[in-house]
Amino acid sequence: MQITQVYSPNFAAGRKTYTPIAIVIHIMEGSIASTDSWFGSTVSQVSAHYGIGINGEIHQYVQETDTAWHAGRVNAPTWALIKPAGNGSYINPNYYTVGIEHEGDETTEWSDATYASSSSMISEIAKRWNIPIDRQHIVGHHEIYSLKACPGTKVDFDKLITMALGNPPLNKIPGFGKVTTNGNINIRQAPNTTVPVVNVVPGSIQLAYDGYVDNGESVSGNSKWYYTDEGNWFWSGGVS
Repeated sequence: MQITQVYSPNFAAGRKTYTPIAIVIHIMEGSIASTDSWFGSTVSQVSAHYGIGINGEIHQYVQETDTAWHAGRVNAPTWALIKPAGNGSYINPNYYTVGIEHEGDETTEWSDATYASSSSMISEIAKRWNIPIDRQHIVGHHEIYSLKACPGTKVDFDKLITMALGNPPLNKIPGFGKVTTNGNINIRQAPNTTVPVVNVVPGSIQLAYDGYVDNGESVSGNSKWYYTDEGNWFWSGGVS
């Protein structure tokens, strides 16, 4: 990958005693050129490690070994791996995350080039820091700071994670319905068995789905997986 170095003065050297455990996905709310300028100004007091343009270009503002200022504020976090500091406060997430900004705003449809560059960056960062590529470790900014919708609803996290894992984009086919479990069935964060199980549903339970893919991991020759409105997945071979 070709990465253009665009220096930002807005960072803290090192990461204290921490190492990155997750990657935070942001939206720029503007162009990559304006973000270059904003991150390059000491007035802004904000930065990220990387920025990705609609055309796929990649800019690096802060070295991964240093602390970028991209997700330091915490409000009503839903991210399961956020580190508490006691008394209802939290250790600054900037110390243990890598931040990636993306060109556009919350209503911008992500281009194929954006997905390709972002997924490649996620894969490379994850390898360097031994970060699992799943929904617990690839998170939206709003999961840390609930007062912002960043990165918005246009990013398909399932697609991003699937591509970062080196798999082809999922062929999502929408369609609401219900099925019944044949026995214990694992609910997962992506349509493959390599990601963590988030829940186990016993047999004879009705599950609702929002659609399915026909190119998830093939299990016993069946690659159809259902997805839910919570962003979870279950294999079609375990239901009827």
